[in-house]
Amino acid sequence: MSQTREKSKCEGESENEVKLACAKTWAKKWQTDFPNHSKAFLIPAIDLIQALKEMDVLVPQEDGNYSLKNIESSGVRAYMAIDEEIKDGGGEKLLIVGTKVDCKGIHRDIIEDEKHSGCDDSDVDLAVNKLIGSGVFDFTSPCPSDCDINSPLFNP
Repeated sequence: MSQTREKSKCEGESENEVKLACAKTWAKKWQTDFPNHSKAFLIPAIDLIQALKEMDVLVPQEDGNYSLKNIESSGVRAYMAIDEEIKDGGGEKLLIVGTKVDCKGIHRDIIEDEKHSGCDDSDVDLAVNKLIGSGVFDFTSPCPSDCDINSPLFNP
């Protein structure tokens, strides 16, 4: 007999969706606890596409379309960072790196200088070896300065 997982009060209707009430509560907690930090980051779609292409998730086809592959074994990790030379948004950055699952089930960063995974046939090592550049993307624009003041998450 299979067990069904009890749905969390915050889970929405589709996979990984969060109910607005919970999102507002979480955003308010962040904004209350960290009033001098960014409220959000705008991430342009083209930059996500570039990261997905680097991870071989979004694969360009000869006809100009794209196909998807490696979806279950790939992800994106976001690192919080601060560039003290930038005043807008307190210099806060969201650094994005692609990931692939290694033989131990760990999402490993596809990034320059990533240590060998220890796996014989590691997709991680292959992806790192194919890198052009560091594999770290900073294509975010912090709020404040790039905000949607009409969003229910702006001031929940």
